[in-house]
Amino acid sequence: NKDNFYSLSEIELLADDIERQGLKHNLVVSKDSGGSGYWLISGHLRYSAVKLLIEQDRLTSTLVPCYVDGERSQAEARLNLIMLNATQRKYTDAETMAEYEMLKQTIQQLEDEGKHVKGRVREIIANTLQVSPAQVGKIENIRNNAISEVDEAVKSGEMSISTANEIAKLAPEKQQEIIAEKPKITHKEVKEIQKSAKNSEENRDFEDDFDDDDSDIFDE
Repeated sequence: NKDNFYSLSEIELLADDIERQGLKHNLVVSKDSGGSGYWLISGHLRYSAVKLLIEQDRLTSTLVPCYVDGERSQAEARLNLIMLNATQRKYTDAETMAEYEMLKQTIQQLEDEGKHVKGRVREIIANTLQVSPAQVGKIENIRNNAISEVDEAVKSGEMSISTANEIAKLAPEKQQEIIAEKPKITHKEVKEIQKSAKNSEENRDFEDDFDDDDSDIFDE
């Protein structure tokens, strides 16, 4: 399934296990309602391990048992893929970010297909990702207010959602400075920068007020 963005780690270990005792759990697929084949819903890691065994001539049969779970459009298949992984995996922040974007896109696509998804989008996403609505709010803040370099840092796994959320609260030029000078900045360091920026702003406001008062005295 080209929509699968989840990490496929430890394939070699799984391949060794499948070679030793065979594939114990079927892959789960759904027939494409568009008529182009089947969507792989569950078993991407197993599928990759079997492919590895075939490529290394460690498995002679190229047939893999599959359970066909109905007929789905691409959006429905993608939603099933996300839902299945949500109940089985522990996520990195990079995967959570990618899943948020795909899930939001999927919900919109389903709406366009006339398949209404009940409930508030933020709550649906939070429940699916198994995170709090506040965490979804942080992701939305990053998507709406962070510069592209910060967004990409989360997607690549170089920065946490929590840190990126705090950076996104700063002005774009300050965000650019942070990325250029401290690409591996911590959450604590960002909070210190926020505090410093706030103090500088307050000092500027005070000086402006003082200058205004001064000019009034001289005018009199």
